Amino acid sequence: MASIRKMRGKWYSRVRWYDNTIGKQKEYLQPLRTDNKTVAHKRNQIVTKYQDDIGSGMEFEFPWMTDGGETKIKEMTLGEAVDSWIERRIKQPDIRPSTIEINKNGMSHLYNTVPNTYPLKSITTEHMDAFRDDLVDKGLSIATINMHLRTAKSFFRYVWKRGTIDRLPMIEMVDTNDTLPIYLTDDDFHEVLNEVGVDSFYGQVFFFYRETGVRLREPFISSLDGNWLDIPNLSKGKRPRSIELSDFLVEVYKELCEWADTCGLSKGSRGRHLSKKFKKVLRKCGVNESKHLHSLRHTYAVRQRVMGIPLATIQAHMGHRSITTTEIYAKLELKKLRRHFPTLISQYTEEQIEAEKVLKTPIRDTDLRDTDQYKQLFIEKKSIN
Repeated sequence: MASIRKMRGKWYSRVRWYDNTIGKQKEYLQPLRTDNKTVAHKRNQIVTKYQDDIGSGMEFEFPWMTDGGETKIKEMTLGEAVDSWIERRIKQPDIRPSTIEINKNGMSHLYNTVPNTYPLKSITTEHMDAFRDDLVDKGLSIATINMHLRTAKSFFRYVWKRGTIDRLPMIEMVDTNDTLPIYLTDDDFHEVLNEVGVDSFYGQVFFFYRETGVRLREPFISSLDGNWLDIPNLSKGKRPRSIELSDFLVEVYKELCEWADTCGLSKGSRGRHLSKKFKKVLRKCGVNESKHLHSLRHTYAVRQRVMGIPLATIQAHMGHRSITTTEIYAKLELKKLRRHFPTLISQYTEEQIEAEKVLKTPIRDTDLRDTDQYKQLFIEKKSIN
């Protein structure tokens, strides 16, 4: 139980606890705003009910501090509430340090969507939907995404049970049964370019992402060496790799870098800006909203698959650490993929198709006619302007 202490003629409730993180005892003095010892004891009993939460960093407005007559939790920011939650979990002996680190990592991802200075009570389901979309756009695995979402769920249950928020925001997990990669078909991509403008900056950038298969932030941490895009081992796969670009894609990349230098956004925010723009375009043109800018990376891999590129080569192009990650593209039905990317197989002869049925291996003589068409359109539009 908290004790009482008199200082300068006024009584205070003294809450003491042991802080495992610094290995010392800490103390908090809650003003009781009375010089009457009997009243001080009664008010101290109220403070005692909340001493564990006070030790976790939460602040309260007690009845004698306001005119409301009720004990209320002081308005908190997201960051303050997260710090309180983490501190509380550190004190629990059954929670391993590795779990605490996972929790911290998950909440740091949340800060990318909702700033840590944002009022806790103002966070809604829409914020959590944006958080989920941001995790998907980063190209994280479904298991990792759901781990971060579960962390957020645990946090919000904690603050809700303590009355810090009035309602729980809904947090929807990513369906683990839907493990096949989400990609854009030829028709989907045509709709995107028609909506945004084939000659526009964003049209060229989206084309660049589809043609290179790079992750969301990789263009902003990479360097150009002639026609080679050198990607360091700072991205998710932790494997440096180089991608050969056509002359046209080199020009697009230079424009993207010029935009990055002048847009006033941080490296992390640049990718999120492009991702939000892409989602907005998808909504406008009626393409399935389960697709994201990261879906263009999947689209690149799927197109490679349709062209018959070996999985080991696709793994190297994508920067996957394990071939197991790449093998997910082999689960996609090739017949269906060919319907979705008809221009990639438009030069197949009947003999080739029949031979492939017998050999059960993809023919690698393909036609990238749609890529050439887009490239020519970009060039023609530039020459007109």
